Amino acid sequence: MQQQQRGMTLIGMVLTLATVVIIGVVVIKVVPVYIGQFSVESSLKALNAIPSTEFSSDPAANAGILKSKLLSQLYVNSIESITPQQINVIPNPKGNFDVSVKYQVIRPLVANVSLLFDFEASQEVHVSE
Repeated sequence: MQQQQRGMTLIGMVLTLATVVIIGVVVIKVVPVYIGQFSVESSLKALNAIPSTEFSSDPAANAGILKSKLLSQLYVNSIESITPQQINVIPNPKGNFDVSVKYQVIRPLVANVSLLFDFEASQEVHVSE
């Protein structure tokens, strides 16, 4: 009676290990990008906590205040890749402001292969005068 061998061959083990390594590298590159996106969204939500005493009756000045506060909040959260040109502060008819951030993140993967992420986040900021 002959017994069949069971188990993984050397080639099967190498292919499995290569697959696991590739997936691990992709996860290591992707997770920090989404953690950064979460920080951007929390920075936008934090704009609603600005006291009303810091705002004026001029909507243009308030837009500048919101943009500078958002940039400083992003800097505190270690998000330095977002420029002031990527931040839009638009007054809406209700007297509040719609603050939006649209940006891209490029992470190199291997050689000339990179991962490109497009993000857009927005928040309505209530300004009480």
